[in-house]
Formats: sequence, C-alpha cells, structure tokens
Amino acid sequence: MRSLLLICFCSPFLLAPSAPPQSSSMTGNGRTIRVDVEMVSLPVVVTTREGRRITDLGRNNFQVFENSIPQAISGFSATDEPVKIVLLLDTSDSTQSKLTQIQNAAIEFVNQLHTDDEVAVLSFAQKAQIQEDFSRDRARNEIGIKKTRPGGWTAVYEAIWLSLDVMLKPVKQRKALVLFTDGMDTYSSKGSKEETLNLAKETRATIYSVYYNTENNPQNKSKRKGGRDYLDKLSEYSGGLVFDGNKDLRTAFAEVAKELSSQYSIGYYSTNNRHDGRFRKVEVKTNKPGFVARTKKGYYAK
Repeated sequence: MRSLLLICFCSPFLLAPSAPPQSSSMTGNGRTIRVDVEMVSLPVVVTTREGRRITDLGRNNFQVFENSIPQAISGFSATDEPVKIVLLLDTSDSTQSKLTQIQNAAIEFVNQLHTDDEVAVLSFAQKAQIQEDFSRDRARNEIGIKKTRPGGWTAVYEAIWLSLDVMLKPVKQRKALVLFTDGMDTYSSKGSKEETLNLAKETRATIYSVYYNTENNPQNKSKRKGGRDYLDKLSEYSGGLVFDGNKDLRTAFAEVAKELSSQYSIGYYSTNNRHDGRFRKVEVKTNKPGFVARTKKGYYAK
C-alpha cells in the first residue's frame, strides 16, 4: 500500500515546478546574469494542542511565512515519504552499565520504522565510528547496533558534525538524526558546540534526541543542565524534539518513531532572492482551528 502512496506523494523536489524561479541582474556591459534559486525544504509535524499527531492534511491546509512574509508552496509531500535516518549512539564510559538496554531499545526503534526507511548506525566515545551504512535491511541495522562497545571519553560534537555534514548533507530526500546521549562533550577535536548548533540551523535534517542523565551527584546539576540545554537547542533549530530516556528507553524511542512517521515535507522558493548569508525565520501555519504546526526555526540564505 505504501508504494502506491508514493506515486501520489513524492518528494518536494519532484513536485516543484520543472524549472525553479531565477533572479536576474544586469552587468556593466548590459549582459544579464541569471541565478537559480534553491528550494527551501521544511520538515513539518502537526499536532493538536493536546499533542495528538495529525497525518491527513493536504497542501491547501498549510501556509508558509518567511520573516512574516507569505510564501507560495511549490512542493508538498505527505507523511508516507521514505526517510533516511542516522542513528547515533553514545557509547562512552558513562553508558557501560546500560549498553544492553540501549541496544535493545535501539533495535526496537528501527523495527518500528517503515520498511522503505533507511538507517545508518553510528556510535561514538572518543571518536565517531560508522557501524553500518544506510540500509533498509533491519538485520543489518541490528548488526550495526550490536557492534557498539562502551569505553572512553565523549566526542559528541565531532559525532554530530560527522552525522550532519558528512552522512546526511548529501541526502536529498527526507532525513533525520536520532541521537542518544547525555549531551556532554569531553573530547571532541573536530567540531564545537557553536559549530554544531549552526549546522542544526542549516541542515534539512530533523534532529531528535533521546536524553539520558548519567550523573547522580547533586554537585553536577549544572553540567547536566548544560547537556540537556544543548540537545534542546539542536532539536529546536531543526524542528525536532528531545525525549526523556531516563525512565523508559523503549517509550522514548517509540515516540521518535511516531514523530518520523508523522512528518510532512513542504518546499517553497523564497520571494527574497538575495544570498546575503542572513538567518531567515520561517513559520508554518494550518487553516485548521486547534492544530499546531512545528518546523525548523529558519535557515541561512547562502
């Protein structure tokens, strides 16, 4: 049934006009230079005010605004579009006692995804490692998860940089980073907190975090708060959410799977064709009373 739906609800890039709009300017000798304008692609989740996810809306139910200016929707796909997911697992020393629990919850997570969703498994401690590349084969996903081993410091910034800038940036279809960590970095040589937060603003991937608290000492409350705040910003900038994995990992991962199956993809060509490098705020609304649309905060016009 899902393959039939994909005929109707394809990628925003396929639903876009055959030729994207172009801006033009005159040079000193009278020649005209035309510059292609890239489509802005937004992942969107719609819920009721009580949090129930809505998955049956159409293009005409949405409005898009950039810096408060209405934009024409050029591409739309419903929630059945396949997604490429990087599953990034923190396996530093602090997870040693919970590794089997983490692995089992992660395996349950990938088994809840649609059959044509692709998953790559990465882990990190002192360095990030690709355990298995993108695959729809759930047995391969499970092998990658089970290959993870605990030990070492925590290079979370480097791992997020690898996931967003190397693994997910070339992907054109719907994409997401699912991150399991406490958010505390102790070892990164590549990437920094600021750089990864900027990547979260720029990426077309949605970032979901399953947060777990690894410190029991009351004196470390400020450190724990810093890790959680960092994960909150990653998800806020990219249109995702943070789920609490401290009480029940399986429930947290199940909520991520539900989020991924509830995403719309909306694309538009900005009416502002200047590549000025500035950050532009975006907002998506629906014409259904009581429905709330959530997407990324904006993008840099590069």
